[in-house]
Amino acid sequence: MVLSKPRDRILSTATALFDEEGISAVGVNRIVAEADVAPMTLYRQFGNKNELVAATLEQWSARWLHMLSDRLERHGDHAEARYAALWDALEAWFASADFRGSFILNAAAELRSEPGHPAHAVIAAHRRAVRQLLEDLAKAAGAPDPGGLAVQLQVLMDGAIEIAALDRQPAAARTSRSLALAALGG
Repeated sequence: MVLSKPRDRILSTATALFDEEGISAVGVNRIVAEADVAPMTLYRQFGNKNELVAATLEQWSARWLHMLSDRLERHGDHAEARYAALWDALEAWFASADFRGSFILNAAAELRSEPGHPAHAVIAAHRRAVRQLLEDLAKAAGAPDPGGLAVQLQVLMDGAIEIAALDRQPAAARTSRSLALAALGG
């Protein structure tokens, strides 16, 4: 698929490269070359590499949250099925050929020494959106403390993502699912 708009080509190219290779490893010149745009086009569209990084994280976050929500929506209003489907969705993602872990978690680790980086606001917004999704699931499933359970679920989710990425273990989602179901029960 050829993206006709230069901004779309830049964003798509940069997102793929940063996610695959890391933010520091990819230079602006490579993005410009692979997106087939002039350097000034990148700077006109994004200002600088840091703003481009923030935009790529926004794009990745929106797509990932949409994928997850879509998988949960397939279970309609059945709260327990939606709660359990979260872990099935993660396991399917972990088993996908292009799985490299969470671009958000990877970026947060890579950028931890740059507290003023604009990506941190995007990372924080993503984390809040995930926590809200988890709290909504916990509330619908009848958890006595949905906010507390959401924090626990986020720890389980983050751990499963890291184990799946580092150890190439898609089944990490099943282990987390068992713990999540136990946490819901009491």
